[in-house]
Amino acid sequence: MTDERQRFTMQGMDRPVALRDGRRKLAQGNAEEALRLFWWLAEQTHVPEHEYNEAMEGLAEAYSALNRHRAAAFVYHYLGQHERALSSFDSSHPEDLARVEQSRERYTAAGQHYLDADRPASAAICLEKASMMDRARLLWERLRADPQLRRETYQAALVAFNHGRCCEVLGDHPAARRSMIEAVHLLEQAADEFESAGTRERAFDCFQVLLAMGASEEGAFENLAEGYLNCIRILKADNLRYYVLQYYEDFQRQATERSELHAAATLLREASDYCQRVGLPYDRHYQRRSAEIWVRTSSAVLEKGHPPELAENALLAAIDLFGSLGDFEQVGDCYDKLAKLPLDTDRVERYKRILGRYDDAPKSAEDQTAFPDYLRQDAAYPDVWYLDLIEWEQHGDHREVAADLIASTDYPESIKRRALLCRLEVLAAEVEGGALSEEALVRVALRLGNLTTYTALSPLETMFDQGSERVRAATMSAIRSLFFKRSFRLLSLGLNDQASNVRKEALEAVRALHFTHALDPLTRLYREHPDTNVRKVALQSVGKISTPDAAEFLLEVVRYSDADEASLAKDLLAQLSHPEIGRLLARHAMTERTEARQKIIDILRRRGEPLP
Repeated sequence: MTDERQRFTMQGMDRPVALRDGRRKLAQGNAEEALRLFWWLAEQTHVPEHEYNEAMEGLAEAYSALNRHRAAAFVYHYLGQHERALSSFDSSHPEDLARVEQSRERYTAAGQHYLDADRPASAAICLEKASMMDRARLLWERLRADPQLRRETYQAALVAFNHGRCCEVLGDHPAARRSMIEAVHLLEQAADEFESAGTRERAFDCFQVLLAMGASEEGAFENLAEGYLNCIRILKADNLRYYVLQYYEDFQRQATERSELHAAATLLREASDYCQRVGLPYDRHYQRRSAEIWVRTSSAVLEKGHPPELAENALLAAIDLFGSLGDFEQVGDCYDKLAKLPLDTDRVERYKRILGRYDDAPKSAEDQTAFPDYLRQDAAYPDVWYLDLIEWEQHGDHREVAADLIASTDYPESIKRRALLCRLEVLAAEVEGGALSEEALVRVALRLGNLTTYTALSPLETMFDQGSERVRAATMSAIRSLFFKRSFRLLSLGLNDQASNVRKEALEAVRALHFTHALDPLTRLYREHPDTNVRKVALQSVGKISTPDAAEFLLEVVRYSDADEASLAKDLLAQLSHPEIGRLLARHAMTERTEARQKIIDILRRRGEPLP
């Protein structure tokens, strides 16, 4: 197919001509030639939907005419023609039937097909969606008894969590509590293991499940707090600022709804401090909200009959915040409340005297800069307790990953089209000779990279582990387009591969993978890798991450590394475009007392920034 595509391109054939000729070839009974034409059209995944679907209809007809019914069925499934897809798939591949039934939202039938395919986790998920919680519970219990899970702490935690959720819905609260306690212990253990191994992004997944556990109606606030605070810690380290604020917002909202007002006020103050540190304009808004909740906290304390000193502390915290905002009217109101507390006489009199200073005190203008809804991320809370079990159950099978993407409603059409081509190419290679050739595996690896999705990483990891030198090199080329921290786990294997060609492709991937939350793995590569060239390329990629955190790291290199690396870091700092970089460099130049001061001054001159 690749050769035919190149031939058509060289002939200058355009889409209308290819579509017309493909239909004519079908009518003449020349399905092979029609297939090549429609495949060439299918490769053009950028075209409008109506044009693409027209070509896909022809592709499905060509496959059917050649008795390649399974390939036709995948095309029909992509087109949303579910009845035709079901009639073209056969029972020897029940997972194909399951996906079509999922697309039709017939989850009971999908669950049965997944069971026939020995996919109990996928079956349980479908049965939950069908509200058949008793059957789903049995499947989660079957999975809990799987000996393999004894070696898979994280997956065992997810199974225990899902079992607990089922039991809760069914009203079996003792069983639910036992499962949730087990899940908490396993999640904490898995998070420690992931962080110790340097895979902080996987620890983040553990904390996502913990906060989901705490967010449930029966969930403990301690689990909610542990989950949110650790997620915020990791998001801060990755410099994902808007995710950090979203998590602060959502945590304080849930804390407020549960009357955990002290926690909510503290969180809002932390959010304000964070905005000040990273230069976001929402700090005053969060200060005001924190102050207002401290005032609410003082009233709640008194209503519950707690010691008035606790209410006093809450009001003093509010005064500190209102005062820093210049809202002296609110400061006066707080002192008025303090003067009315049942405290000892000396303190009450003191508060009354202070209150007199705030007669006719001005109120500051309202702080309008709030965190806007349009910056909230829809995918901030993925269902990892489902997604990661599906990945585990698929064992890194590229065929399963591509087929799932074809059936998904969560991805844009361009990705689904590329997934369809990947799945069809594998089917074609299997038809030609059963097991995939090295050449076919190379093409599949590159197609997986073109998907640009997180789910492509698992099959690429499997292909690297099991593949030849050419296949391993192809996986390194593929991850250039996969902008996820997890990519660096596979990348580190490639950088240390015995084959020079694999190492070369891995180095090119380091050159390509510069994105905000790649800063942590890139800096680890620079600090830990023994190869000078790898360190240099990692440093260059850090220099393409235009954030204050990247600038801080480059300044460390300027101060403490050898002359060549320090010179490169100076060049990179001179080119960073973030508006805060100049001010950051000026602050360091003012406080620096070593020879590094002159280096920073030189960088400021090259940037055209004012000197301190």
